[in-house]
Amino acid sequence: MECAQTSWVSNKAYLQQFNKKAAEQRVPLYGSIDLTHRCNLRCVHCYVGGKVGGIERKRAELDTPQWISVIDEITEAGCLNFLITGGEPLLRKDFGEIYSHAKRNGLLVTVFTNGTLITDSILKLFEDLPPHAVEISLYGANAITYEKITGVQGSYGQCLKGIEALLDHDIKVKLKTILMTLNRHEFHDIENMAKEYGVKFRFDASIFPRLDGNKGPVSLRVSPEEVVEKEFSDEERAWEWKAFFDRMGEVPLSDNLYNCGAGLTSFHIDPYGWLQPCLMVTNPRYDLLKGSFMQGWRDVILRIRERKAGAVYACNQCDKMNLCGFCPGFFKLENGAEDIRSEYLCALGMSRFEAIKGLENLEERHAI
Repeated sequence: MECAQTSWVSNKAYLQQFNKKAAEQRVPLYGSIDLTHRCNLRCVHCYVGGKVGGIERKRAELDTPQWISVIDEITEAGCLNFLITGGEPLLRKDFGEIYSHAKRNGLLVTVFTNGTLITDSILKLFEDLPPHAVEISLYGANAITYEKITGVQGSYGQCLKGIEALLDHDIKVKLKTILMTLNRHEFHDIENMAKEYGVKFRFDASIFPRLDGNKGPVSLRVSPEEVVEKEFSDEERAWEWKAFFDRMGEVPLSDNLYNCGAGLTSFHIDPYGWLQPCLMVTNPRYDLLKGSFMQGWRDVILRIRERKAGAVYACNQCDKMNLCGFCPGFFKLENGAEDIRSEYLCALGMSRFEAIKGLENLEERHAI
């Protein structure tokens, strides 16, 4: 007797169908939580910056039972990919209990940490319940640069110790950095450190203002031209950018302000129980202390998808919109309005476009 299942959908095709269906049904597949805004480092570029404005200062962080209840609710709602970040999430004494509960619920858990608080108990936890990945920020290739950014003496050695301990215990580690004026001269050294460790590396240069409105971190930005030069300095990364641009194709015209996954398939929850469409967008938001996740997701967070672009908003008609990392939430922090573009991001997109055109010209010459 022949099996009715005679062929299997490819992984790529399956994921495309899966994500399309999730978007159509508005399933919250991707969730992130700030377990705390507290941190043991004082990074100069941090978007939290040690201060939290507004109503949050009047509230305590969610306690262990509250976080466990939230995790149960988001699992029931369909969440699959789950990010635990902060602040520094390992500062929470109940990190292990919260992390374990998420894993046992079947979530694919990624942890963002600075790597300085990796203990034997954390290593045992990750061995017993392996994370999807642990991502660690490496801000410099030596203690002088790293600690100029983190503001804490001895933190560089603790970070390297944490990275190496995780790798020694076969925990999947990824390294990343924020490219800024303070470490631009060490970028390739940082990248080479990741290669020596044998781990994946990525970097970001899109520094944005703090959530309390302080624009101080913006002064640390590196020029768009230098950012793109570093992005395309690695051949594999350069061709990945071109493949991404080709894959995205022509951008369909839309009158929606938000064309990302925020409020569609992704959400964020801050340490105090506020459900948001994403990290940077705090309006609309929903108080999980007063109702369920699904109430907030269905009745409040949905509103972000109803926002329309105004007449002055040109990003939706731009054929380079997938290259700049455009984000109305980013625009709001930088310019005070969601529909006023960031000139910095726009310049990044243009520089990447020119670099991709250079690769296409190279392809044509090789073909000839």
